[in-house]
Amino acid sequence: MNPINSSLGILSSMITPAILILASGSLVMTTSQRLSRVLERVRKISEEFMRIEKNPDAGSANEIKRRILYTLLRKSARRCKLLTRAMTFLYISLGMFVATSVAIGIVSVIDLELAWIPTGLGLLGAVLLFVSSAILIVESRLTFSVIADEVDFVIESSRLHAPEQYVERKSTWRRWFRL
Repeated sequence: MNPINSSLGILSSMITPAILILASGSLVMTTSQRLSRVLERVRKISEEFMRIEKNPDAGSANEIKRRILYTLLRKSARRCKLLTRAMTFLYISLGMFVATSVAIGIVSVIDLELAWIPTGLGLLGAVLLFVSSAILIVESRLTFSVIADEVDFVIESSRLHAPEQYVERKSTWRRWFRL
């Protein structure tokens, strides 16, 4: 085989992992941003929770607010764990795709019959990318649940002050999302 064609074949086979590296890197970036926003939200909820705890008024409105804040904190903590786990899998898959690209180059240059090494690394990276995507789907559903809890609390809290024609008996928007 012509050396130029061989080199081009090696380079073109190394491009596929590079595209997966780009996809993994993009997911790492967005997941990192999501984690930052969750942590920021946890800090705000914690401050609000502590402010209510210091308030000597033990009225039912504060008790309801304490319960919703505790629920939001608990769900946000779970979101942090899921996002951290997803980021871990994304970083490992990123490493697997880089290793795949390097292995393709080394196996091709040395001309060894070890094509199973880059193939195995690439498959492992793809599986980890899939697992991290599944974790992110679970986290997205949990995010919607947190938002739904907050919206329900605001709707119930403001029901007394809403104009009569806008007051519904019960919020039905959750049924659309089966929560």
